[in-house]
Amino acid sequence: MRNLMTEAAATARASGGRMTTQRRLILQMLNELGGHPTADEICAAARQHDASLHPSTVYRTLAWLENAGLVDHCHLDTGPADRHSERFDPVTPVEHHHFVCTACGQVIEFESARVEGIKRDFVRQHGAAVERSALTLYGLCPACRGTAQDGRRSASRSHDERL
Repeated sequence: MRNLMTEAAATARASGGRMTTQRRLILQMLNELGGHPTADEICAAARQHDASLHPSTVYRTLAWLENAGLVDHCHLDTGPADRHSERFDPVTPVEHHHFVCTACGQVIEFESARVEGIKRDFVRQHGAAVERSALTLYGLCPACRGTAQDGRRSASRSHDERL
């Protein structure tokens, strides 16, 4: 398993920089929060440990981590309050994609050989070089799907009883 803190420290040293306390705290929060946090969520969690941490430091650190290839951002619309929100995720050795439940906002990561095939087909058809892909599926997770079906069954029984 990848150690993001160690890799970030090595990246900072290689570029003549250093791992500051604030950078370590941001990485720690990214790791602890899991689940694709936003920069604001990372900032809020980090400020509980260091009230002097400025949001711009969080944004700059996330941009630095992304440029270093250690963190990636994705746009996951998890509901009305989350429109166009960038979420951050440590880069993994295997490309993954996302499913977002439109009812509860749960995010499920998945891998797909079919996406790899689509990328190969695209390269063959268009001669382009695909660097990465991002696929997000939206729908109901198993729990919310079950709740929706239970609600439909209940409504159907009520309708039948009225007849």
